[in-house]
Amino acid sequence: MGENRSAFRREDQLKARRIAVFGSSSVYGTADEELGGFVNRLRLWHEARDSRNRVYNLGVWGEDTASLISRISPEAKLRRPHQILLYPGFNDMRRVGAREAPCACSLDEFKASVARLLDCAQAICETVVLTGFRFDEERTAPYGESDWYYLLSDGEAYTRCLLEVCAEKRVGSIDLWGEDFRPALSDDGLHCSAVGHQQIFEKIQAHFS
Repeated sequence: MGENRSAFRREDQLKARRIAVFGSSSVYGTADEELGGFVNRLRLWHEARDSRNRVYNLGVWGEDTASLISRISPEAKLRRPHQILLYPGFNDMRRVGAREAPCACSLDEFKASVARLLDCAQAICETVVLTGFRFDEERTAPYGESDWYYLLSDGEAYTRCLLEVCAEKRVGSIDLWGEDFRPALSDDGLHCSAVGHQQIFEKIQAHFS
């Protein structure tokens, strides 16, 4: 992670009593019918380590980065986290109506929103960002029976942009895009199955350990 500040440095472990995880449907735990998602898996592990530890799942289905900005400060104020995990997801790059339609949020707008989001989070406490993972475009373009389109080319571009902003802001990151999640996707091709949520949890756990 180079010079990036990481929320999971060994010397910070004892300070990470309360962890707030912000994001959309993947944070919420969609498609994990076994343990309710990677955040709940993190909660079960982290809270078992010390009775004072807490993990807060603040995932909202369908949320984009602009919406995250509007609620991160008030929700964090109530929970007083020592660490924040941000998982912006791919709702900003969703195309509506056709494959050729513009993304819901342009790449330039996304970069500005991510920069503002990281500033807000870092003003509260140490922060780390998770990127999205590779989905199955055959099932996401269109997505199910909707007129939404999620394209891998967009995923690549928006993930690269997210990591660039993290580097500029010296915010720690966990790059899931480079992982092969195809065997661990749910039937919708966009979200992880229980196996995938376990993979994400293990990536986070490795930074704590």
